[in-house]
Amino acid sequence: MGILAQEDVNALILKEPALDVPNQPESLKIINEVLWPGIVGLQRLKVFEDLVRQMENEALQWKKWYADANAESCDLPRAYGHLQLFQRLLLLRTMRPDRLTGALTEYVREALGDAFIEQPVFHFEATYVETTCETPLFFVLFPGENPTPMVEEYGATLGKTTLAGTFTNISMGQGQEKIAEDCLTDSAKHGKWIFIQNVHLMITWMKSFERKLEVAVSEDCHPDFRCFISSEPLMLPGVEVIPESVLQNSIKVANEAPQDLKSNLRRAFSKFPQVNFERAKGHKEKEYKALLFGLCMFHSIILGRKKFGAQGWSRNYSFNDGDLTICGAVLHNYLEKYE
Repeated sequence: MGILAQEDVNALILKEPALDVPNQPESLKIINEVLWPGIVGLQRLKVFEDLVRQMENEALQWKKWYADANAESCDLPRAYGHLQLFQRLLLLRTMRPDRLTGALTEYVREALGDAFIEQPVFHFEATYVETTCETPLFFVLFPGENPTPMVEEYGATLGKTTLAGTFTNISMGQGQEKIAEDCLTDSAKHGKWIFIQNVHLMITWMKSFERKLEVAVSEDCHPDFRCFISSEPLMLPGVEVIPESVLQNSIKVANEAPQDLKSNLRRAFSKFPQVNFERAKGHKEKEYKALLFGLCMFHSIILGRKKFGAQGWSRNYSFNDGDLTICGAVLHNYLEKYE
């Protein structure tokens, strides 16, 4: 791609409109007049120095491009058909800002590769390796994301289970403060796991928790001890809910569901390990794979609809990974029991 010119980058970021704007030609009235100062301002760049005149000369072609539903991939009029992808971004930024996101995605893919576009699937095991008895794992909660099952599942492989008394899961609320403090001290001393959830509900208690955690990991802390914390993201700027030292000493995990359908689909499929497909081999394996794909697609579309808010729903509900995996288990049951 080569190095971008600084003035081109500034034009993309700032989109500086012209101050002295000539009248919009009659042949270009199809373009929204609000955008006209930005088009004139784009002529500051050498590659667009004759933009307005060229638009007048090829008004019909510009009208067609401007009205195209996919302007980022549509052919530009002949005078500007030679533009590089980044320069096309400048035109879209000025005239079709609604199509800029898709074009930026394509530009990053070409310049840096798919790894910078597609959100990788989160693997808890890889993150756990970085933790120590002195380093908690802090989960930021998002709609559709519930870290509890993956912590419990991986803990079971290491012998940390609720049944064995080596894993404690506490959902914070009124009256849970003393229980959480006692369990934290006991877990640190005996090498157990503790998951303290929804700490954003306990603003006044967090200072006490900060001190208890500091004491727990500094005095006779067992190397197998692990502390997991979860909280919703802070909504009000300037309001401190989580003490700074807790955040600084923790590994932060913000596993937000991606925005695009493909990444959500990959993420949904990652919730079904190979053992699920092995289990289906004895009964209608092809049908299971097809139904599971449909289920993951449906789940991904629902997550994508959150951008529209409550529209189309009678109430808010964060469809999470637990809902998805339970429905996957129901598929197995139906295929096993019914023809």
